[in-house]
Amino acid sequence: MDRDEAAIARTFSDYVQAFHTLRAGAVLPYWHVPCLFISDRGMRIMTTEAEVEGFFTQLIEALKGRAYARSVLTSLSVNQMSERTALISVSRVRYRTDGQVLERLGETYTLRRTDDGWKIAAALVHDHDAAVRSG
Repeated sequence: MDRDEAAIARTFSDYVQAFHTLRAGAVLPYWHVPCLFISDRGMRIMTTEAEVEGFFTQLIEALKGRAYARSVLTSLSVNQMSERTALISVSRVRYRTDGQVLERLGETYTLRRTDDGWKIAAALVHDHDAAVRSG
């Protein structure tokens, strides 16, 4: 298998930077359509770019309403599973505009290599300490 873990990590880092702009349209190039988002609140299957953009618009507005300022990744693990699939698992701390911790969470992403590069096909939000580690 051709290992591409550095490129996968760069793609994810670019996605994180795009999210920090707090513009939903900025994250669109990093998502595969269709895609899946799972959290304790439920599951969302998105089959169009408009649905992805709408989802992130809602998410970003909800974060702003909670005084979200920024996120810091406290761990990142990349596991290339095959030539065209990979898992990324992170632990993240979100901070409020006053510098206080808003929340700690974990996220695990499934990525798929396309003709346009690596894209997020699925995201799972979970407990901060449940991030998958490289092994």
